[in-house]
Amino acid sequence: MKASINIPLALALGALLVACGGGGSTTTGTTSSGDNDSGTTGTANTTTTTTTTASGSIAPAITAPDGSRLLASQCFQCHGMNGVSASGIESIAGESAASLVEEMLEMKYSTKVDIMHYQAKGYSEDEIRSMAQYLSALPKDPNGGND
Repeated sequence: MKASINIPLALALGALLVACGGGGSTTTGTTSSGDNDSGTTGTANTTTTTTTTASGSIAPAITAPDGSRLLASQCFQCHGMNGVSASGIESIAGESAASLVEEMLEMKYSTKVDIMHYQAKGYSEDEIRSMAQYLSALPKDPNGGND
């Protein structure tokens, strides 16, 4: 491909990423913790991410397990961008991690058949805890839509 075609393509891709929240500058730090109580060493990776958006505002710093944002992105399809709903579906951003885990596990092991129960069944308990930790760290709906 010619260089003259690559430059506009790269600019278009960059603009698309920024528009979708994937651009801007990102500062990420990862920490690991070991568990020496049992004589074995385990690690749990946690990432703190601060993102500068295209408008120059800084998204809140969130400490959550690696991959939790990606897992929670499925929730945003119905519960709104970053868990703040613009429709009649409840917002989930800023809810307590314990209540989110409790509700999701109840749905995961229920025999009820609806979209939320199907969604919950698709995740492991560890994935549910990871998503709940991420969602609880997000800012609550400023309009009070977390009923």
